[in-house]
Amino acid sequence: MKSKQTQGRRLIALLKRRGMTTLQLQTFYISTCPWKRIKEQLTKNEQLLKRKVYPNEGRWYYVYRVVTDKKYV
Repeated sequence: MKSKQTQGRRLIALLKRRGMTTLQLQTFYISTCPWKRIKEQLTKNEQLLKRKVYPNEGRWYYVYRVVTDKKYV
């Protein structure tokens, strides 16, 4: 029997494909606090990157991305 994936692991799978903003993560309706679920489920070779993006005159937002550290693989 296949076990169900946790909220955090589902979000991590999305963030490994591409970076997403907070709003984009919340529109998947997986979790009400996605960054918290992600941090709970990270393995020792995964890292959550959070970057500030400034697209228009001073307005900014965060983009989250999960990367795998090759030295632990």
